[in-house]
Amino acid sequence: MKRTILYDWHKKHGELIDFNGWEMPVRYTSINEEHLAVRNNWGIFDVSHMGRYFVSGSDAQAFLDYLVPRDIKAVKESQAAYTFMLNEQAGFKDDLIITKFDQDNFLVVCNAGNREKIWNWMKQHAENRDVTLTDKSNSVMIAAQGPNARETLAKITNDELPKRFRTGYITLNGIKVLFSGTGYTGEDGGEITIFAEDVDDLTKRATELWEKFVELGAKPCGLGARDTLRMEVGYPLYGNDIDETTHVLESGLAFKPFMVKDKEPGYIGKQAVLEKEGKIERFRVMFKLLKRGVPRHGYKVIIDGEEKGVVTSGTMSPLTKDCFGMAYVPISHKEPGSKFFVDIRGRLIEAEVLDGPIYKK
Repeated sequence: MKRTILYDWHKKHGELIDFNGWEMPVRYTSINEEHLAVRNNWGIFDVSHMGRYFVSGSDAQAFLDYLVPRDIKAVKESQAAYTFMLNEQAGFKDDLIITKFDQDNFLVVCNAGNREKIWNWMKQHAENRDVTLTDKSNSVMIAAQGPNARETLAKITNDELPKRFRTGYITLNGIKVLFSGTGYTGEDGGEITIFAEDVDDLTKRATELWEKFVELGAKPCGLGARDTLRMEVGYPLYGNDIDETTHVLESGLAFKPFMVKDKEPGYIGKQAVLEKEGKIERFRVMFKLLKRGVPRHGYKVIIDGEEKGVVTSGTMSPLTKDCFGMAYVPISHKEPGSKFFVDIRGRLIEAEVLDGPIYKK
């Protein structure tokens, strides 16, 4: 299995699992404890397994504008923008963050399981364009998340921390890093990337920074808490809630600024988006169970005694103790207050569609 640069620290302190071919920490203490630390204080996650690709050249902006449905021209300099790459059928190649340094220089961050696929997809479409692709994934990326994250990080820098969805190079504890005001938990904070060319010894310096965060009160968190945190705020996980077979109009993500459906001159998947508009048959919703039971990925949605959908993510909230999840249901049941049943190992538990996530900042 692949390992991040912080692997030795994780092996010494955490419980490791196979995640998309990466040996990653699932937890250090307990998922609940780590989850609540992020909601009430701050926590850190090693997200170095994600892909990081620089896109540069005079055609860089037009290139990315064609690859994604978001209006990249409208993204401001030093802004980090959430969007996705679609296939020709308007299914998800991946969801990702694109940072615009200027109109000729960008950073694309994709999911770990899609690194090779996105790299090859970009290379394929970069042919005959003035675009240079540089793989910077051999770096360290740490997510610092929680209500006290920014306040604490400010103590170890003389620079101003970039705000929400803004990006910039700063010096943190004496180390040059790229700081992005992004994250996957619904909390404030940021994602910190250390590139090999900016330090003399990447492993040593990254471990020093990680341990400095722990010294300052950050709770090391694994993939388990990362999953429950993102579910509470309704963020989809690639491979669970969206994939190549999920039409973007079904996903609940097809709105500005993430995408501009009729954007000109166009983007991959645009024709499939316009042809399907107003004709989708299912939709991703957030739901809460009305009785005890934990919904899990793959559980059946039952309506009028028949299987009519599927749960894609589910858990019990460590914060609210609600049993909740996401599911694809018929359009007839997408509105808040709609009811259906979830088949939990042969027990039909009633569920209600919510008007938003379980947790709202």
